[in-house]
Amino acid sequence: MKTRRSSRHLWVLCTLILALAAAVLRRWQLGTAFEGELRLAISMAPATVTLGCVLVIAGAVFGILAAGQQVVDPPRAEKRKGRWDRAMSAPGDPIGLTVMVLAAFLMLGAAPFLFREGWAMWQSFRSSVEKTGNNGVLVLATAVTAVIGFIGLLVVGQAAYRGKGHGKSAIVLPAINGCLWLMELYRGHAADPVLWDYVPLLLAVVGGMLMYMDWGGLSSGQPRPRRTLWLAGMTALFTAVALADGWRWGESLLLISQLVTSFVVLCRLPVNLEHPTWAARVSIPEPERQWREEDEPEENQSEEMQEQDTQEEETHE
Repeated sequence: MKTRRSSRHLWVLCTLILALAAAVLRRWQLGTAFEGELRLAISMAPATVTLGCVLVIAGAVFGILAAGQQVVDPPRAEKRKGRWDRAMSAPGDPIGLTVMVLAAFLMLGAAPFLFREGWAMWQSFRSSVEKTGNNGVLVLATAVTAVIGFIGLLVVGQAAYRGKGHGKSAIVLPAINGCLWLMELYRGHAADPVLWDYVPLLLAVVGGMLMYMDWGGLSSGQPRPRRTLWLAGMTALFTAVALADGWRWGESLLLISQLVTSFVVLCRLPVNLEHPTWAARVSIPEPERQWREEDEPEENQSEEMQEQDTQEEETHE
């Protein structure tokens, strides 16, 4: 018999180190890898090459962690209760609920800034003669979906706190916001000759959208927990790189919201994968379960199971 603790600390630590390193390299890139009034990218700049290498290394590290992530099969009763519906649950955990509410209000806080920006674009478009600029409709749509995403995160946070199955549509709502935001980014930068100027932000939005969709897959019959963890790590990394670019209230609040949510996944999902009955308990922040040694003979396990069944039958009699 041995005690197996959750590997969430390893996920969080690796993500923090890699995200900090990538953000520092992004600042270095912004200061040395562009030149001229148009800020054109310098080919094969050391900062750009180093940042690209760190991103590749991070993908490999998260892949190794995901491949080695333990997923313990729960008892039959847990399977009947819908284990994957509660894979992100944290019943009775006020800290987890507070963090989810924080992420929700960060997304809501971005809506007024996006609406003001989109409305200014719309007014400028209406007053222009050629009608060839950005009309701001996608920015306004992003603001509206930010409010919808706020509702979705609140619903999911409440369900996790109560230990209930997550609503299949609730966590998809932030993903809808990411979809509209992605279209707006592409439209606003499609003609930008400086590719590295917006690619980090583009990757951050794509990563967040896929993370929310994979999270929803845990409740819709297509659970891919290891892939969800990998996407959460990469989302945190790309978001840190995008935040290093500068501060624009609307975009930055959305980025911080998905950064917080990605760390919720990295902190909560490994625990529920390794301790599947935790979702049925209350107020146990870091459970410890006794698991059999991997090299224990299967025959001994089957004999113990038979003895337990015999004892249960005698108890019923």
